[in-house]
Amino acid sequence: MSNSDEHATCCRLPAVALTCPICKKQGRKVGEVTLDQHLAPVARARFDSEAGFCPNPVCEVVYFNGATIVRKGETVQAVTQKDLRDEVFVCYCFEHTRGDLRRDLTLKGVTDIPDLIKQGIKEGRCDCARRNPQGACCLGNVAEAINEIKRRPLSRPS
Repeated sequence: MSNSDEHATCCRLPAVALTCPICKKQGRKVGEVTLDQHLAPVARARFDSEAGFCPNPVCEVVYFNGATIVRKGETVQAVTQKDLRDEVFVCYCFEHTRGDLRRDLTLKGVTDIPDLIKQGIKEGRCDCARRNPQGACCLGNVAEAINEIKRRPLSRPS
């Protein structure tokens, strides 16, 4: 598969459901390219070639494999689902933050960030498996963040 073919399919990868050992919510499988990018060597050494990713925002677990877990704060960078601060990326490939969304929605009432991300995907410039801690496309996270900001425009997590 060529590099552009790989990028063109980044948003259509099938999710393999796994269950978080702490919150019991369904997560998704991530591979070594994701783990290599988002875990420091000491934490990375605890996993083989894959792990589960827990998207539950109230659960402290980010990655798991059986009883082996990595918690919020143990990853190389903040994870969208686990950290609601404005400076956290909602799109890791194109480096859009929750604050960027909030700014657009506050100043203009709309945001073109989802369209910019879609254009970048179309152009083959995304690398979701490597850059996004969940190992998959961010568009769902971006939509959720937009909806949350619209529901609670004055709410700014600390």
